[in-house]
Amino acid sequence: MSRNGRLGGLFRFWNVPNVVFDWSDEGQSMADRVDEPVAGDPGAGGLDRYLKGLAEELAAARQAGDPASRARHLARLQRMSGWALRQAVTEYHGQGGTGRQDTARFVDVQFGTLYRRHQAGGRITGGDDAPPRENGPPHREIRDDRTVVPEEDDRRRTGVEFLILGEMVVRSRERMVPLPGPSVRALLGALLLASGDIAGEDRLLELAWGAEKGSRRALQCAVHRLRAWLREVAGPRYRLEHAGSGYRLTVPDGAVDITRFRDRMAAGAMTGDPERRMALLSAALKEWRGPVLGGRPEWLAADPAVRAVEQARVDCAGELADLAFRLGRPAEAIALVGEVAAAAPYDEPLQARLVRLLSACGRHAEALRHVERVRQRLADDLGVAPSREVRNAHTAALRGDDRPAASPRQLPSDVPDFTGRRREIAAISEPMLSGRDRGGPLVFAIDGPAGVGKTALAVHVAHRAAALFADGQLYAELRGSGSRPVDPADILGRFLRALGVDDAVIPCSLDDRAALYRSRTAGRRLLVLLDNAVDEAQVRPLVPAASGCAVLVTGRISLAGLTGARPVRLDVPGTDDAVRLLGRVCGRDGATGDPAVREIADLCGRLPLAVRIAGARLATRPELSPGQLAARLRDPDRRLDELAAGDLAIRPSLEAGYRDLPPAQRRVFRLLGLLPPAGFTPRAAAALLGVSPDGARTRLESLVDARLLDPLGEDETGQPRYRMPDLLRLYARERARAEEPGFTLDAALRRSLGEDQAGHLLPPDRLVGLENG
Repeated sequence: MSRNGRLGGLFRFWNVPNVVFDWSDEGQSMADRVDEPVAGDPGAGGLDRYLKGLAEELAAARQAGDPASRARHLARLQRMSGWALRQAVTEYHGQGGTGRQDTARFVDVQFGTLYRRHQAGGRITGGDDAPPRENGPPHREIRDDRTVVPEEDDRRRTGVEFLILGEMVVRSRERMVPLPGPSVRALLGALLLASGDIAGEDRLLELAWGAEKGSRRALQCAVHRLRAWLREVAGPRYRLEHAGSGYRLTVPDGAVDITRFRDRMAAGAMTGDPERRMALLSAALKEWRGPVLGGRPEWLAADPAVRAVEQARVDCAGELADLAFRLGRPAEAIALVGEVAAAAPYDEPLQARLVRLLSACGRHAEALRHVERVRQRLADDLGVAPSREVRNAHTAALRGDDRPAASPRQLPSDVPDFTGRRREIAAISEPMLSGRDRGGPLVFAIDGPAGVGKTALAVHVAHRAAALFADGQLYAELRGSGSRPVDPADILGRFLRALGVDDAVIPCSLDDRAALYRSRTAGRRLLVLLDNAVDEAQVRPLVPAASGCAVLVTGRISLAGLTGARPVRLDVPGTDDAVRLLGRVCGRDGATGDPAVREIADLCGRLPLAVRIAGARLATRPELSPGQLAARLRDPDRRLDELAAGDLAIRPSLEAGYRDLPPAQRRVFRLLGLLPPAGFTPRAAAALLGVSPDGARTRLESLVDARLLDPLGEDETGQPRYRMPDLLRLYARERARAEEPGFTLDAALRRSLGEDQAGHLLPPDRLVGLENG
């Protein structure tokens, strides 16, 4: 990767919500920073040395054992990043000759912010609770009077301001600017709707003149006049450029109200601070003065782009209403939500939210009158009755129910001795931290064999990420490995009650509960942990639709059919991680250096549940040495019995996966336990089972999907190989001895190994002790 490519990636790395970086080097000259590379001086160590140092500091911060050490490393990371800012500007603008706007665009930092802060010495901060949002609106602080105050006045800085969220208005330093003629004004409105993107000529003709009414000649004439008008009233920073087969209007940041509206909505979705989110959503709605471009010309109202902007306004009002209700500040949102509700009279979810806000402020009579107006309007204009959501809001107003929505905190306790899984933690945490608008919730499907630590990983990550989800965390055990998985309708009932919905208004059917759940979670930042799922059908109704939510699902099988889910596949950890886990659980000094501890981890198949049980036995039996426990575990006849401590035992966990198999596959699993531990091919399995190689392979792949077999790749002949993990193999032999007649086992062994080898094996009542056959 090029130096500039790495610098651009570095800036995107730092653009993380809820983290504030001070990129200054207070009172320190470049000559004093002997351990940092000098911008533009590859011979001094340059970018490679800087990136290496950054990675080392980041790793040290993650591994720091006490807050003071971590703080030192984080402070150094912040100090080092000031150099990165100077280096990016120097290489892209100073040395590469790239324009300032292109430099800012590449490194993903807002143009004005980048160069103001670069001139000030590389300092980019957002305050104690306001992270830098280089692609969003200017930072806004919430004062005691709850008004939203810009850090720097956009309008004063940009000079000329274009307002299209209402009648078109052009202002220059608070003075009205006369608008151009009708055709030029229509073209200007169409270009401003594109928000800096290229608008094709056909698209401009359709928006400005209507379908099949304009001409290329009329467009070119309007373009010429618009350019002249821009030069006269705005100056050189406002340019109408021809690009490809269309045109693009380039204006300074913050000069158009529709851009400010979108930026503030995006910033609100990214922040984890509900107070700040409410301020940003309120500021976004205050940009509106009426329909887009005043609703003229008349064909604009049906245009998809205009309808999308109008719908975004409704969505923003809905999010603000929900947030104000939860924060106990409904009065602050009523005016803004009421304006949008008046502009969208048939949007029943928004009307219901307005009713709830009025009721929450104690204005029950006004809330009831509004419900009646909504009911009458729907009946007269559309011939329909109010939706369930409006009826529920009506019921709440009648009862005087003004309780704010709850913020549940249902996560189980974190695992104090959690060990390893760095790669999986990063795969889940980094998308949560990115703050990007995904258009839907983040869903992570964690699958793996029994006892591999799926729940421990999900709970651990959920606690680490909980601060990003200020509206709460929901948890449910779905009992997918049990004989009676939980009905998702029952889980939805629990979730709705946790979110503040009264029992009396919770619907009965699964579909209605799911719809109400989606409504109650809309606009909220919730983390949902669904443990031990049986299949996709059980999970789908429990996934919120809001983009601010995240879902962690665990299950033994892959949930490949869950739309949009990111798979996280867990296998047994490496030996070092298993040994560290065993040492932490047993709590004995120097345990990780004891060879017997390493042997115990291997005899447990490095399976975290088995390792934890072994550690618990050592912790509760001080007289039991690691060597003594290892000796007990070496006996395959006793190993599963030894792996039990209190209510923790390995056998029930293995039994659950076995019980979930169809009867025919259970028999396949039992017989495969007779094959060698080093692995086998479908041909060997076919001989054992008495089926064709293709039939055997189908059965083996089914067990792979159930996480009861591990694929090992191909052997030297190109045949796939499989292996049954040691503890599962011992359990399979147990079941074979208990459930298969002796003559069946004898026949299977003779088919697999031949008469001579099978005749030398122990009789079936000792099969569980076979380690090599």
